[in-house]
Amino acid sequence: MCIEAAPINPQLDGDLAGRRRRRSSAPSLPARLYALQPMKTAKVLPSSWEELPPDLLGLVLRRLPSLGDRVRLRAACRPWRAGAQSQRPPLLPPPLPWLALRDGGMVDLNGAPVHCAPILREGVDFGYLAFDNQAFLVDRDGECSLMNPISGLRLPLPKLAPAVLRALDNDKSKCYNQSHIRNTHMKAIMSSPLNSTSDPLIAILIMEGNGVAVSTCEQHDAITMAISPKKPPRIFDIAFLHGKLYALTEREGLHVAELDAGQLGMSESSSGFNQCIAGDPKQQRIYYYATNPDDGYLVLRYLAESGGRLLMMRRWMSFPREARLGDHDRTVKFEVFEADLTTVPGRWTKVESLFGHAIFLGSECSKSILASQCAGGVQEDCIYFMHRVFDNPGNCFGPGVDPLADSGVYNLRDGKFMPLLPEGVMTKLRGKRQFLTWFFPTDA
Repeated sequence: MCIEAAPINPQLDGDLAGRRRRRSSAPSLPARLYALQPMKTAKVLPSSWEELPPDLLGLVLRRLPSLGDRVRLRAACRPWRAGAQSQRPPLLPPPLPWLALRDGGMVDLNGAPVHCAPILREGVDFGYLAFDNQAFLVDRDGECSLMNPISGLRLPLPKLAPAVLRALDNDKSKCYNQSHIRNTHMKAIMSSPLNSTSDPLIAILIMEGNGVAVSTCEQHDAITMAISPKKPPRIFDIAFLHGKLYALTEREGLHVAELDAGQLGMSESSSGFNQCIAGDPKQQRIYYYATNPDDGYLVLRYLAESGGRLLMMRRWMSFPREARLGDHDRTVKFEVFEADLTTVPGRWTKVESLFGHAIFLGSECSKSILASQCAGGVQEDCIYFMHRVFDNPGNCFGPGVDPLADSGVYNLRDGKFMPLLPEGVMTKLRGKRQFLTWFFPTDA
């Protein structure tokens, strides 16, 4: 583990005569440990705090939502580190997510820097996408790889770049060519974790949604796909569910592709998507209403797997007609729909809850987490959303765009909004002037 750990003194203050006590508004770590134990066991406390049993260490670890805090506890002393070895996932709840910065750095939800392997190294020209617990890297020549920022390990994807180049060469709209190789990647997702038994697939949304590139992680075969070989509709988002790749189009059409990692290299390109929910011509991306002539409404659509369900999120954003794009975007509501694929054709069914889950939503990374399994106050039926990536102040919209202006927490049950983070943390992150996206470290 490459996270920098600050030492913790596990020795109990006050038992030795003449020892100076430190004043603190918060109880010390030993005091918190003592509070976890029933009063009747006070007579059988370990003679030394280094002798805490693994089950008691597990109770403490389960109450630490930050991966950094868990690392610091394990680094306190050798007995704690050894005792905590048995307290690993799935016994521990997943830690809280981090925030990935455009410069390759990461911060926790308190705004504190996370010290891990550098994603973007000095003197090396990489572009990257953060997703789940990986970083998808693209170098100047378009070569692709995956990197784990915690371990520093990299996995080359040698056939993915040629597949993307073929898609650029065959672009029917003539808007793209090989000069776009570094900035054509929009979002990356995986069918399963890298440590799973099967060969995971990685899918990359490319060319502003005009295609998808798919590669295996072990055999390194790769193909490109589009909804239609002639004039494909734009893909708004992609998600894996039960090993199948789903693509959501602008009119809320849903298409599915069944991919076999062992057969992926048999064709260079594919139009293997099949429609399972028809698009609705009434659905638009921008709406104007006569009752409010000064403002328009932009609707963004996201796709995410959640507890074995495939969900679509509609995000309604208001914007003044005369304002610069991105300056005054404000999310006003979310609507959530579940894909009902039991009928032919399938249909979208509106839901009023997330079935005990919370969704962390972003343009480059979205993930659903069972709230009851999380420490740290993650609320069920809530959507934790980021400002859209389109308004990154590092792009052509200028330095005036606040990268956290349109971020927050939306409660699907009562329709109320809450701040994403405390104001002090938000102020600290705004000072970085960088777009943020979610990153989900694993406690391994």
